[in-house]
Amino acid sequence: MAGIAIGTYCNFNDRYLFQNFYHAAERRWEGDTYIYAGFGYSGSTTDLQAANVEAQLVFAVSDLSLSIAKEASDKRWIVTIKTVWLDPVSLDERSNYMMDTFMVTGFEHDSSRLSFRLSSPLDAVTADVPRRRLSSRLVGSLPSTGDLQLL
Repeated sequence: MAGIAIGTYCNFNDRYLFQNFYHAAERRWEGDTYIYAGFGYSGSTTDLQAANVEAQLVFAVSDLSLSIAKEASDKRWIVTIKTVWLDPVSLDERSNYMMDTFMVTGFEHDSSRLSFRLSSPLDAVTADVPRRRLSSRLVGSLPSTGDLQLL
């Protein structure tokens, strides 16, 4: 009987790179090296109006995870989560399944688990867009009025 195996890569600001499925050694994926960390990722869900995007990223509580969570929250780090299909026997990556990008907006913890609060890294209402703002240099000419026509 063939099984299914899924692995998750977690990249905090290109600074801390973790994977949650192979504890025996570091893993290389798409040119980056990831170390093992026991964490869980629930994936993202969106409501019908696409207003609320939620995901849950949970680590065990330790001095290291608390330190990362504090700095990530304070500095609004970007976290990229890549979920991949694995060979169930060898744990070799077969293909990408999904990739999500979030901004760390906070965290909660108790005596055993630490949960990151994640949200979309772009805020279309205010100017609170980490790293980038829409500009003509990035996307070409921008409209200066609300009068747009599709040709």
